[in-house]
Amino acid sequence: MSDADEMILAGSRPRNSNPIESLHNRTSFVLIVDSFIVTFLFFSLFGSLALIPGLFFLTVWLGYKNRASWAYWFAPIIIGGLTVIFAFLLFLNVASILSGNIGGLLFALILGYAIFSSIRFIRIHFHPVYQMGYSGHSVYDEGIKLPANEMLAACPSCLAVLAVNPMLLSHEDRCPHCESPLVLGGSEEE
Repeated sequence: MSDADEMILAGSRPRNSNPIESLHNRTSFVLIVDSFIVTFLFFSLFGSLALIPGLFFLTVWLGYKNRASWAYWFAPIIIGGLTVIFAFLLFLNVASILSGNIGGLLFALILGYAIFSSIRFIRIHFHPVYQMGYSGHSVYDEGIKLPANEMLAACPSCLAVLAVNPMLLSHEDRCPHCESPLVLGGSEEE
């Protein structure tokens, strides 16, 4: 690899040549699923009037999928709105569990995971590397010159861009930003 023409998650095998593109695809999928859930909730409350927010969510999703600048902040707002609804449902479910109805335990776990995942998808919109990738800019546009043995890699946890020598990475190496391990999993021996 000559001029840092590819960015991969540190310590992982490259599956997609662009991790920001992969993250954008996953976020787009979460956005359309969340939009469908919110539209369904509107439909159950207001009937055919749900067509109005449904068309709005579809427009936002299409704009976000095509990386329109106006759609960027709508994605975390929509995901955040559904996260608030999930948190309210989780609160009601936990109250029901505490009153003796243990049947909702699985639903509470699913809601907890959905809230956790949604918060991660919201947080990524504040990361400058994701913002650059969404807008079509690249860290390579900044004129970064790396030694021949180094490459740009993204931390698998916080996506901070780091210059690393992949031959020297070990399981003990940590991200200087979030302190998470840079090499995931210990059983991937070749």
